Amino acid sequence: MKAPFVTALATLAGAFWAGAFALHALLAAPPRAIATDLAQPLAVVTAWGGYGGRCFAILAVCVAAAATALAAAIRFAPASGLPRPGLTVAATAAVALVGAAAWPCTFSSDPYAYAAYGAEAARGLDPYRPLAATVRGASFDAARYQWGGAFPVCVYGPAFVAFAEALWSWTARFGAAAPIAALRAVAGVAFLASIPILDAALAGLAPRRRLIVLCAYGLQPVALWSAAEGHNDTMVLLAAACAAFLVRRGYPFSAGTLLGLSTAIKAPGAFLAAGAALDGLALRRLPAAAYGVVGGLLLAALVVVPPLLPALTETGSRGHYAPQLSLQALIGLVPALAVAAFAAAGGLARIFRRERDGFAWLGLAAVAALPNVYPWYALWLVPFALVALPSAPALGLYGVTICAVVRYLPDAMGTMTVGAIRLATLATFAPLLALVPGIAVLARPKQVLS
Repeated sequence: MKAPFVTALATLAGAFWAGAFALHALLAAPPRAIATDLAQPLAVVTAWGGYGGRCFAILAVCVAAAATALAAAIRFAPASGLPRPGLTVAATAAVALVGAAAWPCTFSSDPYAYAAYGAEAARGLDPYRPLAATVRGASFDAARYQWGGAFPVCVYGPAFVAFAEALWSWTARFGAAAPIAALRAVAGVAFLASIPILDAALAGLAPRRRLIVLCAYGLQPVALWSAAEGHNDTMVLLAAACAAFLVRRGYPFSAGTLLGLSTAIKAPGAFLAAGAALDGLALRRLPAAAYGVVGGLLLAALVVVPPLLPALTETGSRGHYAPQLSLQALIGLVPALAVAAFAAAGGLARIFRRERDGFAWLGLAAVAALPNVYPWYALWLVPFALVALPSAPALGLYGVTICAVVRYLPDAMGTMTVGAIRLATLATFAPLLALVPGIAVLARPKQVLS
């Protein structure tokens, strides 16, 4: 391997370790106001004011350094590739994930909710309905604290709830922190496992391009951070990697079915499944993948919809639609949806003309339609960028998935001025400047699918 490539990989992994040391140093003398937060099973930076802003700054610098190192790794990727690119990328990602796990706090409370849902299911309660305040337990109390009194009802599929229940049953005896740590570990392992599986699925690519795609996938800094935080999107991503491998081995129907069924874990599985179905239909040689997706989605709907109805009703009646750090928050709901419709229509047209950048436009349509572009959405948006690289829409989408880390800032601080939020939103969508040339030629044929 070339020295600059190795140096870039080491720098990328080292950025997460440097962030861990910096945050430990910052928290060595914390303010008294956050003492209770730090005493929780897993400290989450929430409404810490200026101190939270400094914590976020460490994460932002870490992500920026890792992204720069990733760009260097792609630039200096050996022309002949590597003998085992999946192993190299997975090993680098593993070092980075351990470094991220060593941070003394995170920026998302989701693992608390996962553990609470598992505890509810284990105790015969319905995680899709609000938990009565009289029901007590270590996982329940910890989750309630993170959400200021009552954590949200579950909106994940029964497959994930069953998994969380099993994991909670095995680990709860060791204290409230154990299920959370186990869920985070599983998320990291799922992400790591997807790298060599994707490597096997990419066996037909030119060696250097194969290595670049693996680096862009497995070393995306926000995806790595999200996996270390414990987000269950990594399980859907693992299913997507397995589906790609099945297509490579000549089982497109099984691949489509698996992706459709992944919706029983989390809703983004349906977005990935839709992309696979469009890919199969556009190529006209893999319609079986589309049939499998339809079958998988129908089976998942039979399992997911009935238990999820109470949660959707609860969210619809009590929830508040509050776009923040998104295109909707920046230009308004209707204009943002119009942009999403334009991008989706253009993307579909390009896909059916067998042009790869259509998938990136679909990813951008999803970004425009989202009321909140959370960082962990990178885990299922990145694949839509990878299939379209190096087109302008793909680079824009990929850049947004990195800049989405800014979404942590308002929660970390607790309060921000309207002007500051607008600046943060502009920073999140700055990579979309790469689309200026692409919008002008949206109707032209460009990258042919193969």
